[in-house]
Amino acid sequence: MKLFSKKNVLVTAMICMLPFMALKAQDTLKVSLPKALEIALSQSPTIKVSDKEIIRVDYSKKEKFAALFPNISAGGTYSRSIESQKMILPVAMFGLPAGTIIPGFVPDNSFGFGISASLPIISPTLWATLKMTKLDAQLALESSRSSKLSLINQVTKAYYGILLAQDSYNVFRRSYENTVENARIIQNKFKQGTVSEFEWIRADVQVRNAQSNVVSAETAVNMSILQLKMLIGMDMFTGLKVEGSLADFETNMYGDVLAIDTTTLHTNTDLNQFDIKAKQLNHTLMIQKAAWWPTLAASFSYQYQSMGNSGVPLSTYSWFPVSSAGLSVSIPIFQGGTRLYKEKQLQIQIDELKDQRDNLRRSLELQVISCLDNIKKAMQKISSNKEGLRQAEKAVSISQKRYDVGSGTYLDITDSELAYITAGLSYNQSIFDYLSAKSDLEKLLGKDTAGNKQLKN
Repeated sequence: MKLFSKKNVLVTAMICMLPFMALKAQDTLKVSLPKALEIALSQSPTIKVSDKEIIRVDYSKKEKFAALFPNISAGGTYSRSIESQKMILPVAMFGLPAGTIIPGFVPDNSFGFGISASLPIISPTLWATLKMTKLDAQLALESSRSSKLSLINQVTKAYYGILLAQDSYNVFRRSYENTVENARIIQNKFKQGTVSEFEWIRADVQVRNAQSNVVSAETAVNMSILQLKMLIGMDMFTGLKVEGSLADFETNMYGDVLAIDTTTLHTNTDLNQFDIKAKQLNHTLMIQKAAWWPTLAASFSYQYQSMGNSGVPLSTYSWFPVSSAGLSVSIPIFQGGTRLYKEKQLQIQIDELKDQRDNLRRSLELQVISCLDNIKKAMQKISSNKEGLRQAEKAVSISQKRYDVGSGTYLDITDSELAYITAGLSYNQSIFDYLSAKSDLEKLLGKDTAGNKQLKN
């Protein structure tokens, strides 16, 4: 039974390890921020959908322009007389008496087939509608650009999130290694009888707490990587390794901030889409006004017709061509005020849109100011936290040496380790806050060149 139980445990453990074994069996892809953005812009479903939407709008444009060409159709007709018409002829015709009824004068069967065509010559509403297609294409392109900006922002922040998780993991890992080494020294001293059992137990508990922090930090790293995979469109079971650290971005932060032009919002994608929609609404008003104008259309029809009675072979029927061409004019006169009321509704919507745009611009300006304030505060925190981390590292080293020579207590070591963890996490978080605020600011300003710049680098 014991052997059977051990086998079950072994099999269960192997089954649980299969996903991890399969994951490690695949090649691990090493990515930098430019590489992650490049993959995202080529493989992300969001970008693929926006690109297809541009193609769809182009087809819609061609569909509307097709209305300028003739509309040609072919067809055929057949009718069967259930009860034939009768015709009463005048007295003088054929020398027959007045009121004579000639049955079967109209044949039982009637055939016809041919082609017909129509072409708009003057159609103000159609012409105004065709001009709208240009605005539709502009809106589709701007919407695609908005999707790319959002994706660049999300991927960039997800990449920074991985670096934050990795740097936090390194802080916890270093603290754990120091705690393990201190516990080993205390254990040796306890065996030699120079320290109490209580101090050894406290050191052992400290090790286990530090190990728990390391495991939690490692889980955070894995989840951050999975999130980045989802954003860039990678397979979840493909290995991914992000190199670098947040400190690598610290050296260029002042130059990056000075390179950002915060004086204008003309490249903001939300404002641009809003302006295009406003133009579309104005153009809709033009289309509505164009409905007041007359329209002129040309038509042409060419058919072959034949009629005959039942029992007569179809090959004996006589077929006669019939053709016609003409022009039709439609002049709108009165529709109960429908057009007028529609125009008034559109004009009110245009006025509302102006107020909404002013509100949107103020909101964007507020967000820009908020991002700049966050960047400024983050840079101040970086400078302070960097010095705090340096001092915390020095305090850890001093407390360990003081404890080794017997002039310090283990509580001093614990306090210094806690201060080191706090300083390390604060330093990493301040850099992440700066990078995150900077990425949000670039998105607000519509700086799609920021993502392209990173791609080139």
